[in-house]
Amino acid sequence: MAAARKKTTKGATPAAKKKTATRKTGARGAAEAALPKQSFPPPWKLDGEGIVFPFFANRDYNLKHGFIAPEDRDSYLGGLGAVMLVNYTSSDVGPYYELLYIPGDFTRNGKKYKRITRIFVSSMLSVREGIKNWAIPKELADFTWRREGELTRIEVSQKGVGFFRVGSKTMGFGFPVTTAILPFSLLQRAPGSYLETKLAGKGRGRLTRLLELGVNDAIFPDPRAAGFGKFGIHATPFQLTFPIPTEHPL
Repeated sequence: MAAARKKTTKGATPAAKKKTATRKTGARGAAEAALPKQSFPPPWKLDGEGIVFPFFANRDYNLKHGFIAPEDRDSYLGGLGAVMLVNYTSSDVGPYYELLYIPGDFTRNGKKYKRITRIFVSSMLSVREGIKNWAIPKELADFTWRREGELTRIEVSQKGVGFFRVGSKTMGFGFPVTTAILPFSLLQRAPGSYLETKLAGKGRGRLTRLLELGVNDAIFPDPRAAGFGKFGIHATPFQLTFPIPTEHPL
């Protein structure tokens, strides 16, 4: 790995108007052809906006449809999970969109961790570096992200097949959001080890209400079956740091 890890024995801003902003990503082939050879090791600092829909996990559903690896099934507990949609307006690898799924808690050596089991991004460079730096299993997809006043509509597709569509309305007063209130660590499996990443983030959030949701759970878990609710948090702006991970032996 290009970046050192701690061990225990590791483009342009989306076009925007005052009330409406839309950006659709390009195709996989073009993204791969444009990849630079240089590496982008952690830590990364990212800015943008994000929508988080938390849920109390349906463990049985996630064991069948949550894309949990066979070797992780026995350590899966359920608990608090989340669907996250992010518009990174700046990062170490440029702006990109992201859709990810955390099915809840996993346990290892008596400690609880979160784990990303499904994740799509609009940047092939983010795919390459995310896998290399943190063992996050990113895949490339196309995104359309539209803002119309308080309404946000997002569509995600892969190879021309749409598999995730969501609409939400942001409302109410703003409040601070920070990982210091509810800290957690990701533990992702890499070849020959586990990588633990302690995220640090902060921003301003408002409540957002789900208006519509369409999911093909052959490609991405259906959060309604997983325990999904009607409300989430729309954080804008926010800042997030992905640090150098700590490496643990298998």
